[in-house]
Amino acid sequence: MLFLRPLYRLGFFLMGVTLLLQTSHADASNATTVRIGVLAYKGAEAVQADWSYVRNWLVDSIPGHRFILLDFDQAGLTGAVHERAVDFVITSSGHYVALEHSDGASRIATIESPWALSPRQSIGSAIVVRDDARLHTLADLAGKHVLAVDPDAFGGYQIAARELLEAGVDPEHDLANLQFTGFPIQKIVHAVRAGRADAGIIRTCLLEQMIRSGEIGAGELRVLAPIAAKGFQCQTSSRLYPDWPFAALRHTPAELSKQVAIALLRMPRTADGYSWAVPADYQVVDELFRELKIGPYAYLRLWTFEGLLRRYWGWLLLILTLLVVWAVHTVRVEHLVSQRTRALRAAQEEQRRMAEEALLRQTTLDHTARLAILGEMASAIAHELNQPLAAIRNFARGMARRITAGRLEPAPLLDGTGEIVTQSERAASIIRNIRAFAQKRASEQKSVDLIAVLGEAIALFTGTHPQARVIWQPDATQRAKVLADPVKIQQVMLNLLKNALDAQQTAGHAQEPIEARFRVEASTYLVTVRDSGCGLKPEQFAHLFEPFFTTKPEGLGLGLSLSKSIIESLGGTLSAVANDNNAGLTVWFSLPREELQEGI
Repeated sequence: MLFLRPLYRLGFFLMGVTLLLQTSHADASNATTVRIGVLAYKGAEAVQADWSYVRNWLVDSIPGHRFILLDFDQAGLTGAVHERAVDFVITSSGHYVALEHSDGASRIATIESPWALSPRQSIGSAIVVRDDARLHTLADLAGKHVLAVDPDAFGGYQIAARELLEAGVDPEHDLANLQFTGFPIQKIVHAVRAGRADAGIIRTCLLEQMIRSGEIGAGELRVLAPIAAKGFQCQTSSRLYPDWPFAALRHTPAELSKQVAIALLRMPRTADGYSWAVPADYQVVDELFRELKIGPYAYLRLWTFEGLLRRYWGWLLLILTLLVVWAVHTVRVEHLVSQRTRALRAAQEEQRRMAEEALLRQTTLDHTARLAILGEMASAIAHELNQPLAAIRNFARGMARRITAGRLEPAPLLDGTGEIVTQSERAASIIRNIRAFAQKRASEQKSVDLIAVLGEAIALFTGTHPQARVIWQPDATQRAKVLADPVKIQQVMLNLLKNALDAQQTAGHAQEPIEARFRVEASTYLVTVRDSGCGLKPEQFAHLFEPFFTTKPEGLGLGLSLSKSIIESLGGTLSAVANDNNAGLTVWFSLPREELQEGI
């Protein structure tokens, strides 16, 4: 039986191994597959070699999950993210920012490379040329043949494009040929070394890694226009940007993202010096995209309404604000203008009403003044009318006596009837003149002959004042046209003549002549009335034309005041001076000629 013990032990061992294998197979079949998409910038083979340590660590750290690495070029990885064919991505900084904008990718860790200063300063572009190339600055690349990975490659084109633009070289227009080769990126290095291109844009540190691995010789290529970066082990033609991130996607379970983030941050540094750090700030990458107008800011190159709105939203907001302020200001100004206009119209209406009232008062006052003149002339008017009426009465009685006596000779009777007609026409003429003068009516300016109007006024005055001697001898052929109301001119002349007669009667010189003269000057007509009356005292001259000032016991004091206002309304002047011999007063007024009055 002793020989059977080893067999039993071997059987139990085999059973245990079998059970263990079955358990492991069951665990593997029950594990959840987690797909990690990796940007294969060195080619598909390099993905498994470079990133297997990450997969192995995650498998060991998170039980129940099977992590697999899937290699893609940039377009393929973008498509996989869109189709939810991967759960996490390891990609370049620029590609991650594009996915952040388009698909809501969220970084959970940033790789920490032994080649970099820090996770925030790690990735750049190196523009490599042959060591014997006669190129020393970025500006020397104008007109040259340059290779790059892809328009969307971050280190393989976009970073270098920014530096070229700042150096005055537009890579899209100033290069003789900009050729994109795609992945793997190493073939750009080999093409430049072989002389198939003048320069190539690669990711920083790739040249040093290829020299270390022996793929190229140390003196064959060099980095064009290197920028000094203290502590950085590689040469770079550009500023440095954050390193590659490990990012979760919008559909990735939050709990799984948390477990992966914790595992990555706990992962020890590899033998080559790689580890993971907390997520870096990728704002500088976003700024590069905005400056180049690529990636999520490609719309800035399109002149569409949406593009303009997104590009210039700040300025548009400012313009909109200014327009709103302008609109509010315009409405306010319109409101104020409307208020001012209404106030101005009301003021104009009030002014018009007051002017109409003033005109009505002036018309009434003129009419009152004319009636006052007629009142003062009433006795003379009655005397003047009495003469033709007495003559008519005498002729009528004489004719009646002839008829009674049977003396019916036609000649005397015809003479008598003729005299009756003559005297009745004389009385009618006096009444017509008085009625026209006294009538209350609206003022009407028209072209009139000043000499004729003055002559009618003088005739009316002498007809009603037989005792007055008025000397008036104008040139009968002369015409003096003015724009005026003839009744008002007659009113002024009658007032001046009446004042002159009253002054002479007061001084006891009623029989002395009153001189009325007419004179033509350069642009005016001058009319003077000179009397031999009592004159005025010096202190009375200051108040001569004031309303209600009078030297007559029964005067109203309105004649000269109204006369002055009438003459001035026609563009003329009225004044008075003492005679040289201190006997009497000379009152004169002037009126502009008709052609000059039309502009007043």
